[in-house]
Amino acid sequence: MKIVGIDVVSAAVGAKNCIFVAVRTDEGITGYAETVLKRKTRMIEAGIQELTRFLVGRDPTRIEDLWEKMYRDSFWVGGPAHATPLSAVEIALWDINGKSLGVPIYRLLGGPTRERIPVYCHCAAGPTPESFAAAAKACVASGYRALKAGVPLMYGGDKAVRIAGGAPRDDFGYYGTRGSIDPSHKETELLPADFFTRVREFFLAAREAVGPQVHLMVDVHGRLSPANARRLCASLADIELLFVEEPVPPESPAALREVATTSPVPIATGERWATIHDARRFLEAGGVAVAQPDVVNCGGIMQAKKIAALAEAHYVPVAPHNPNGPLATAASIQLAACIPNFLILETIGSQADRTEQAAVSHPPLVLEDGCLVLPTGPGLGIEPVFSELAKRPYQPFEGWR
Repeated sequence: MKIVGIDVVSAAVGAKNCIFVAVRTDEGITGYAETVLKRKTRMIEAGIQELTRFLVGRDPTRIEDLWEKMYRDSFWVGGPAHATPLSAVEIALWDINGKSLGVPIYRLLGGPTRERIPVYCHCAAGPTPESFAAAAKACVASGYRALKAGVPLMYGGDKAVRIAGGAPRDDFGYYGTRGSIDPSHKETELLPADFFTRVREFFLAAREAVGPQVHLMVDVHGRLSPANARRLCASLADIELLFVEEPVPPESPAALREVATTSPVPIATGERWATIHDARRFLEAGGVAVAQPDVVNCGGIMQAKKIAALAEAHYVPVAPHNPNGPLATAASIQLAACIPNFLILETIGSQADRTEQAAVSHPPLVLEDGCLVLPTGPGLGIEPVFSELAKRPYQPFEGWR
């Protein structure tokens, strides 16, 4: 079997552009994948096209060998701009291999460790504690047993995602819209004097609304200094959060460890890791309570599995980052199914987003009692519907930190 071509199609699915990849072979088997790198869609498209010159004519079953050559032979290694195109191609190669053998990808990676994949949804906090409480209750009513908000006041206040050249669109439950604090506010700048008190009020209201059996999380997006991150964690100590995500900027393992050593709340990070080499620095430094590699940005399924193995050796569970589309979710499920230290999987998860994803892929993923049911079809177990993707052309989404 040989690779004969690669097709790339970008489509606006919900609040993001999803980049869909089709790797075609001379035996008629096509492998599909999807990746997302917000605000960098055109760059990633070009990166995938650059890989085409190397891949055409190659054997798609030599996944590890092809990945290593694409990674090392480029000379300029590392970073998400390098790893994301590799991720898309690598996942499509796994899809080809699963289809050629008639088995799901997780069967090729040690077999399933579970049949159901616990997930959490995004929950926009809104402008007040009362709005967060109402949104949290709606998430639970729709079937979720875990939910995550962007840190209130910084995120989740807008009701729509802004797209250049067009009207605002429904946010599909995405919590990453603007809050009252400027999106360019630097981690070392002065915060409102009541910031920590007010954030605590939001989470107290949400906890009271959903009760003690629902997991709550907060995503800071690296927006705080170590000192202020410690203050945030202390202010939320009695809320029983599952984790605080990316409390400080992502460049420094030492800064993260500084927060983690005094935090009463577990610290999660890893969505911006590219390959095991990024992950190693943070895991060896200590402070990571939950690892969050993104399968479609860290280098692909095998790189994510290697990161999971590194995390396992440090007794760290894995909660993959995945505010993405349906094929990215399917790839994340393949990872979650075959690792022993899986914790929970991220999804945007609103009904609007699930409806949108079901329209552009088939068969739809099944959510039952806060879990996605493990697909049993070959490869990813899901394929894009290109006629629907054509109705959703690329859009220049506005973005910020």
